Amino acid sequence: MARGLNQVFLIGTLTARPDMRYTAGGVAILELNLAGQDVVTDGTGQEREVAWYHRVRLLGRQAEMWGDVLEKGTPLFVEGRLEYRQWEREGEKRSELVIRADFIDPLEGRGRETQEDARGQPRLRRALNQVILMGNLTRDPDLRYTPQGTAVVRLGLAVNERRSSPASRSEPRAVPLGEGGPKAERTHFVEVQAWRELAEWAGELKKGDGLLVIGRLVNDSWTAQDGTRRYTTRVELSRLERLARGTGQSTGGNSSQMASTAKGRAGKVDIEEGLEDDFPPEEDLPF
Repeated sequence: MARGLNQVFLIGTLTARPDMRYTAGGVAILELNLAGQDVVTDGTGQEREVAWYHRVRLLGRQAEMWGDVLEKGTPLFVEGRLEYRQWEREGEKRSELVIRADFIDPLEGRGRETQEDARGQPRLRRALNQVILMGNLTRDPDLRYTPQGTAVVRLGLAVNERRSSPASRSEPRAVPLGEGGPKAERTHFVEVQAWRELAEWAGELKKGDGLLVIGRLVNDSWTAQDGTRRYTTRVELSRLERLARGTGQSTGGNSSQMASTAKGRAGKVDIEEGLEDDFPPEEDLPF
């Protein structure tokens, strides 16, 4: 297995005052709603601004410290990670991918430009929305083409994480693999997507390959067969690297596999084009 790496960095504005609640065990949970606009380069080489909205969970002492301080419109830096959670409701398996904050800090608002959406929520222009993950492919890539002929691929990534839980801390902390002390291991399952040349390069990968991925976090929605609206969170890739070691197979990658061209590892996003049918199929989605 590849060494687990799971990092999320956000800079955005709060769309409302945070919502504080407590678990049955008395742990504080602060729900933060952040909004921003990413600057992305489309297939024509033109820069576009794309809006995003993310919900962030902050737990423990930090939650209590910031609960009564933060206000709507505050620019905020978030450092955290993605957490995968699965449960069953009425016999149907459900799951969600949430952003768990490890650290937050308000930023100076002077000189920052925001834009209000139709609901009056402020979005920070030229925000930060970056995800860095290292893990293994859970299945072979699903490479398809839009009606316009643009390549798009969906990948499933398993990110392993070990966290220590010292008795002196109320919250577990991430530790590098190999360090001493008691650890609990979890696996987070993340859907990732790439377009164009990057998608075609990724289409040659195999289940079990170890990967380093860098991209932006986006939210998708679709209509299920029963007519209900469903939502999922995925990573839109801007860079993809195959690891020389850390595959799920007995042999590692070789130097010729690692010597792919630069354009095969960095890509552009597609905003306008749609797919001929629902993608991925509902049975492949983590809900």
